[in-house]
Amino acid sequence: MTTHLLVDYGEVICVAQPALAAAGMAAMVGMAPGDFHERYWRFREEYDRGRHAHGYWAEVLGRAASVEELAELRRLDLAGNIHLNFDTIEALRDAHRRGARLTLLSNAPQDLADAVSRFAAMREIFSLMLFSCELRMVKPGTRIFETALAVTETTPRETLFIDDRRENIETAITLGLQTHHFTGADRLDADLAGIDFGQARTERRPWPLSILRNRTSPS
Repeated sequence: MTTHLLVDYGEVICVAQPALAAAGMAAMVGMAPGDFHERYWRFREEYDRGRHAHGYWAEVLGRAASVEELAELRRLDLAGNIHLNFDTIEALRDAHRRGARLTLLSNAPQDLADAVSRFAAMREIFSLMLFSCELRMVKPGTRIFETALAVTETTPRETLFIDDRRENIETAITLGLQTHHFTGADRLDADLAGIDFGQARTERRPWPLSILRNRTSPS
């Protein structure tokens, strides 16, 4: 029986970063948009894994960022990734009302993790929010999925994983999780509506978040 939803954040709960956001960052630091975009993603995995912001942005720029540049890049980057998709949130909220337990599993740097974890809409429906920067591991690696199942004390069979990226879905399938390849809130809502989560669910207490959070970031 499906009782647990393991849900991605980027382009599922939030909308895609606007193209103007990346163009604005590129213009600010005097880089061509194409070069900026390529380097932004080339070095992103280690940032998502917990690297300090100054180290990440130095790699993107090919030089150390000034204090003012770093602050503005972090602000603009965060602003481009916090536009929530409220249709998705409503679909998840309905599943929660009907008995589903929700866990967030997101590749995210620390700035984004801190912001998302404070959103009232997220705190309302998610029992636990797990971020790659705090776990020091990223999707689509198997370890982050295994860790999420362990800390939530759930099995693959009772967990439905929701993500927009095919490579993450494929890893989840190899581990025996049920999956939903997210393409839009309407389809997600329709699929979740067909699941009986069980009204009388038994809440398990997840491991204290302090056990998971190691804020000593690598350089």
